[in-house]
Amino acid sequence: MRRIKDQLALLEQLRVPLEDLPGGQDQWIEDSMEWFIEQIGSDVFNRPIVRPSTFVPATYDGSEAAARRLFEKVRERMGVPPGRLVVRFDLDDLDPASIRTRAQRELAGATRLRFGLWVPGRNRNTVYTSARLLGEPSVLVANFAHEIGHELLIGGGRITADRPDQESLTDLLAVFQGFGIFVANASFGRLPGGGRNATMAMFYLRERALTDALAYYAFRRGTRGVPPWEDELDRPVRSGLVARLKQLQDAAQPGK
Repeated sequence: MRRIKDQLALLEQLRVPLEDLPGGQDQWIEDSMEWFIEQIGSDVFNRPIVRPSTFVPATYDGSEAAARRLFEKVRERMGVPPGRLVVRFDLDDLDPASIRTRAQRELAGATRLRFGLWVPGRNRNTVYTSARLLGEPSVLVANFAHEIGHELLIGGGRITADRPDQESLTDLLAVFQGFGIFVANASFGRLPGGGRNATMAMFYLRERALTDALAYYAFRRGTRGVPPWEDELDRPVRSGLVARLKQLQDAAQPGK
């Protein structure tokens, strides 16, 4: 019984954002989305959402060449000029001591692995990616969207790397840019290349916060009822989105 309780407690931790969100989760999501609109533009925010069913080519074969083409599609969608970023798939071979990065908060007993890394350079910046993601194109897209987000936020001088919530903000930027389905679906699940019971919590915002962020994304865009793309969400994300979106819609009714 205690083991089951410990496992449930661990799973709960894996759904809680790793960074403190100023003002609380809901207010932080709203304020940050509005800031993105000011910084990047409402035209970007109001573009059609990116759907996995049409964005990932049916011919994707898990090769580095195919993954590189997918990276370029994400880069182009997010508005980063060609040539500014280079992508590599040897993150697992990289010596962590060779690159200065912010310390990672650890969760005892949880799978806590790095799948992507944005590294600034002299002439251009590099996105390192784990080769373990090559066979998981939807997870790969989510990872690309996060790392390219660092290019827009830190590389673009919009925030500094020491901002306390910068990783969470980068997760949210992927939602703002239209990659919310990918990021929310990939936020919690099976570890790519791991055993059947190996659990992965990939992002700083985690599943619950990303689901709420996706709900606010739909609400802020004027969605009535359930969005037409909800069928592309994994079941836990879909149910959370529907519940949170209804709360937002009900609260916006006159007299509420």
